[in-house]
Amino acid sequence: MKRKITAGNILYTLMMVIILIMLINPAAKSSLIRALMNIGFFRPDIPVPASKKPIADPFNISFKDTHGKMVNTTDLKGKVIFVNFWATWCPPCIAEMPSINKLYAQFKNNPNVVFMIVDVDNDYSKANGFMQKHNYNLPMYTLASDVPGNIMDGTIPTTLVFDNAGRLVYQYTGAADYNNSNFTAYLNMLIKKPH
Repeated sequence: MKRKITAGNILYTLMMVIILIMLINPAAKSSLIRALMNIGFFRPDIPVPASKKPIADPFNISFKDTHGKMVNTTDLKGKVIFVNFWATWCPPCIAEMPSINKLYAQFKNNPNVVFMIVDVDNDYSKANGFMQKHNYNLPMYTLASDVPGNIMDGTIPTTLVFDNAGRLVYQYTGAADYNNSNFTAYLNMLIKKPH
């Protein structure tokens, strides 16, 4: 008995091939996530109202920059801190990196905002190679202390924002498009907020 090749069979086979490629190839998966971001998916939820009670009081978390300089969140009081935990092998992390780079470009000259892109693998050479390959100009850090499990449980990407009083006011796990007008307005509101 001969089987007919139908449009449904071709479509099913094509979908299975795409799914297999996405499972095997992180770059393909990150490209799909990025494409979904471009059509409006993966928008980070902004706390409404934006002046609601902080998620948590000030934390004392230490990071190390690419030059070995230690930076502590308590030392940055008075500044809004954007922290993104990521890894080079993580497709959702790779997918959101262009939007974080664009957001950073908007705020990099603002002395009241600090961006910390934290490589969870603590591998500067690999992370810097990734950044250079993609022409990202993000400030790289590694962790130099423990992070409380209630704000970072090990899932990446995880993004945190601390207000200028050092309180955690934003926490999001998963890929998101941070280069959108709502998130930019949220950061601007935090910058202007008296502490």
